[in-house]
Amino acid sequence: MKKKCIFIVCLLAVYSFCFNQVFASRAFAPAKIPPVLYKNVKIVAENSTSDNMGIVQAFNINTNKLVWSKKAYTVKINPQIEKDTQEVYIKEMKIENDKLVVIDERLKKYLLDPDTGNEINNKGTLIMIILISITLIIYVVVRHHWKRKKTIN
Repeated sequence: MKKKCIFIVCLLAVYSFCFNQVFASRAFAPAKIPPVLYKNVKIVAENSTSDNMGIVQAFNINTNKLVWSKKAYTVKINPQIEKDTQEVYIKEMKIENDKLVVIDERLKKYLLDPDTGNEINNKGTLIMIILISITLIIYVVVRHHWKRKKTIN
């Protein structure tokens, strides 16, 4: 009975490993993203190979000439892990409030200026939050020190 249990556990372990390997690999092709039209440009995401993951390009609608080409994000590939399990392609692109929103398969959003392709970041908001936090910490420390000094006297 003990040998049978060990055999079943080993069989389940092998099955589990093989099952995970099959489903870890990319079983489907990356999504075909429809072009986004903005002013006089057509914005496209190739999404066909790992070499162009995250690349967004804008073409003049009238001349079909490349206006700009930018990499919205970079995926670091670990050579010790299957490459196709690490690939992250663009899932969706849309214009919101005159900004190009690029969403990858991990649902991470990237904001680009549709006129230039330059990244739009919210660092100003982050800096403001940090400054407010530092101000509050200083206030609490000074207030605590002042109250402590007052109770000593």
